[in-house]
Amino acid sequence: MHFYWTFIVRLLLTLLSGAFALAALGAGLFDLFGAPARSGFFHTGGEIWFSLSPDSLNLMQAVTQRYVSPELWDPTIVAVLKLPAILSLGLLAAIFGAYPILRKLTRSRA
Repeated sequence: MHFYWTFIVRLLLTLLSGAFALAALGAGLFDLFGAPARSGFFHTGGEIWFSLSPDSLNLMQAVTQRYVSPELWDPTIVAVLKLPAILSLGLLAAIFGAYPILRKLTRSRA
């Protein structure tokens, strides 16, 4: 039974990593071939999110500030949204993709 859950978690993390990698690739292609970025050469995550769905960005801000913590939104999430989208999505892809690999390597050594 333990193997089943380990397999499911590893598969889920790998799929999340692939989804974030495809999103990072899309953001990179948008940087190269899309409209010019307002903030320099790279489009920020917030800029892309606002262009795709401004209502959901506004809703996320309202929910985070009202129900979670106003301090979480302003310094933390705003800083992440100001990063280039290819960087933030690529880091998420690397983190989610590295965990199953590192877990497998550490278990094989023991």
